[in-house]
Amino acid sequence: MAAALALYPTRSWLAALRAPVAHIAFAASFVPSFLAAPRPFSWAIPSLPSLLELMPPWLLAVPKKKTSHSRKAMRSANKGLKDKQNLVHCESCGSPKLAHNLCPKCYRELNIGWKAKNRS
Repeated sequence: MAAALALYPTRSWLAALRAPVAHIAFAASFVPSFLAAPRPFSWAIPSLPSLLELMPPWLLAVPKKKTSHSRKAMRSANKGLKDKQNLVHCESCGSPKLAHNLCPKCYRELNIGWKAKNRS
């Protein structure tokens, strides 16, 4: 299209667009009528050469080779446990606990007391 515009600078861009369409209509007049006639409606389902046409290509993504034990181990090497950075000492009993959490030792003593109180 750009080549047609460059070859004929005197023509307008609209005329350059219309030229190929007129050529196609002119060529269609030489085609025999039995070939140019539309096909009749059919209820038949078109045949599929393979099932690959039904599924998009990203569904068939599979690894080419088996992942070795060494590669799996290297991939999961950085997934280990990490040290806690938010440990503090409980103010009442002095045992270590997570910051902004109840002390398990103090909570256990309180829970035993509440259950004994509810029983009696």
